[in-house]
Amino acid sequence: MSRLTAIPVFAVRTSLKLTRASLDVALKLVGQADNPVVDKADGQVRKAAGTVLKDEELRQEGTRASVAADERLEAQELRAKAAAERKAADEAAAAKAKEAEAKKQQAAARAKARREKAAEEKREAQAKADEVAEERRKASEKAEEQQRKEGEEAARKAELEALKKDEQALDEKDAAIEAREEAQRLKDAASEAKAERTSGTP
Repeated sequence: MSRLTAIPVFAVRTSLKLTRASLDVALKLVGQADNPVVDKADGQVRKAAGTVLKDEELRQEGTRASVAADERLEAQELRAKAAAERKAADEAAAAKAKEAEAKKQQAAARAKARREKAAEEKREAQAKADEVAEERRKASEKAEEQQRKEGEEAARKAELEALKKDEQALDEKDAAIEAREEAQRLKDAASEAKAERTSGTP
């Protein structure tokens, strides 16, 4: 590179440095420091300037800056894509977890409803069983009471029948006694009559 071209190259380099410094300050203020898009633009400008000024070093410097900026930009895009994918995955996982929790709660509610229904059916069955048992107990008591009454009635009838037989036997015994007494009385009367006839004979 001749001295004639060295001065413009130096001026361009100085201008680019000052411009980039000012731009970096402005980007830093707005939170866009270290922006690969700006680096790529700077590299392209340097490459173009090197081509125009026939400065191979400046051109290669610009090329390297552009390539590095492309790589950084690609890396940023990949990080942004990965972050978006992670966010989507997190949101999907959260949605699945929410859905799973909802299903779990629904299943728990259904299980609770089934338990309550089973408990209610058990109470109803127990109440029915108690009712049937009470009816059977009452029926058994009624049957026992009826059997007791029938037994008492049969005993009373048997006792009356026995009393009747005893009374009949007594009546027959009294009749026999009276018959014997009457027979004895008639016998005694006949004996007396005979005795009188005998004593009255001359």
